[in-house]
Amino acid sequence: MNYFPDHRFAGSFGARLAILAIPVSYLTTASLYSAANAPWGAQVDPESAYAMNGLIAATGYPSMKFDHPGTTTTLLVEIIIRLMALVARPEDIVAFGLKNYDAIIYAARACEAAILAGVLLVGGFIVGNATKSWFAAMLFQVAPFVHRDTFHFEMVLIPESLMVSSAILAMALVVKAALDPNPPTVRFGVVSGLIFAFGFSSKYLFLPLAALSVTLLTNKRAFAAAFITGAIAFTAFNLILNPGAINRGFGWMLSIATHKGIYGHGEPGFIDFEIFWSNMGDIVAAAPLVFGLYIVAALASLVQMIRDRSSSDPVSRALLAAFVVFAAQLVATSKHFALHYMMASWVIAGGVLVLTTVQIRRLAPSVPPGALASAAAALCAVLISTTLSQVRRDAIESAALDKKGAQLSSAVIAAGAACANVSSMYVRAPENQLNHGSDMTIAAWGDQKMKDRLSDAYTHAFAAPLLDHNIYSPYLAKNFRPYTYKKLALEYPCIVVRTAKLLDVENSHGLLELDPDHCVVEDVQVYTLGIACERIRNAYTGIAAMALGQLDKSR
Repeated sequence: MNYFPDHRFAGSFGARLAILAIPVSYLTTASLYSAANAPWGAQVDPESAYAMNGLIAATGYPSMKFDHPGTTTTLLVEIIIRLMALVARPEDIVAFGLKNYDAIIYAARACEAAILAGVLLVGGFIVGNATKSWFAAMLFQVAPFVHRDTFHFEMVLIPESLMVSSAILAMALVVKAALDPNPPTVRFGVVSGLIFAFGFSSKYLFLPLAALSVTLLTNKRAFAAAFITGAIAFTAFNLILNPGAINRGFGWMLSIATHKGIYGHGEPGFIDFEIFWSNMGDIVAAAPLVFGLYIVAALASLVQMIRDRSSSDPVSRALLAAFVVFAAQLVATSKHFALHYMMASWVIAGGVLVLTTVQIRRLAPSVPPGALASAAAALCAVLISTTLSQVRRDAIESAALDKKGAQLSSAVIAAGAACANVSSMYVRAPENQLNHGSDMTIAAWGDQKMKDRLSDAYTHAFAAPLLDHNIYSPYLAKNFRPYTYKKLALEYPCIVVRTAKLLDVENSHGLLELDPDHCVVEDVQVYTLGIACERIRNAYTGIAAMALGQLDKSR
């Protein structure tokens, strides 16, 4: 039976060229999107944390970030830094990394985008060969565009990106196993196990995709090979590169599972039902077409099994396994809510769409393949156009906010050149970027020798001190070391502090005791000592007006 209308053109030059279209389009749009999102903007968390962790690894220290576990992400950054240092040959790799922090993050983003584009291409050819259809291959490649969060978090320096690449490649193998008339080989099982180990080492949320291994059950040896390879590869990979992923990371995940609050906090309990159902509704509403696709896939498979009175059909097994993956992530994300936690199940929707089209064609052979293909193409067109429209809007908004943050930094320097320049997270201050990386790695798990090395490297690399109104610890930090506002007031004639939240006695770290002036500039809380806060606001207004005038002239 021909499941797709273009089977006669399978393997042709035109078909192979068509499979290139979406990977190239993704790589282009991801590059433009990356350029519009400054590393010190909204994604400073977690990008700075993984950039700093990669820098630490490049110095020879063990990984200090294990909570996702992000082992592959840290390794990617480490490789980039080592290659850059191999060319530049710096005297101090720590100072070199701090000076080139943005370049490292942009390079890591580019590598992640290139890896994903490569996976889309390889996966497209695997699916195209399995279905004898370039059209099916392109349906499969819709993965990065199913939701704006999948597009966004695939591009930034975050564990989800390499997890997604693993998930897409794993789903391509699932399609092949489901449609191949021959049972999977042991070698096929080994490859599947290695992909699982890589994906699980990227993000613990990859675990539900283990359910997809049921497609290997037509060859028990292949299934066993996948299980054994995945377990050994994950354990060895992380014991060597990130031991905390095993001896501390799983404990952290258990704490999350057994507490109602975020990140393992709150009262004991598995689910807070006061928010669980509303969270689930938000997830379904965020991607209703994907939700509907999984429901149709599961129903079609159940009908097929009931009709054949057998549970051994590979396509039905694959689709039901995919539905289990989706349901597991739906429950987990409804408990611990953030939309991008659904990414592993969202990005395999392309493979689910291909297999669902096959399943419906088998159930209703009288339906023309062109009709099913048209419906699937329409679904993909809606997903792609909606996602790209939202991504474009988000990029414009993010770039505008980053610009305001940079202009406010310029205003602080212009109005108070002699002042101590203190900033905090989430005010989009370019000079504050390094602090989050330290907070999430060295400050939490580093020894004193490493802390001193980081501080000394910064002092030698930069003239201006790095002053952070820390939101994770109850103190002001100077060059990554604890400090006080009283000491700072003795060193400088004036102080300017920017925070994302209004300060009170608990979070002011002693600043309010000095009776600072206060104003709000572009939703940023500005506190000053020895200089009028209004002077900072006026400087910002002038800089913003000048930039707007230059923009009008350029038009």
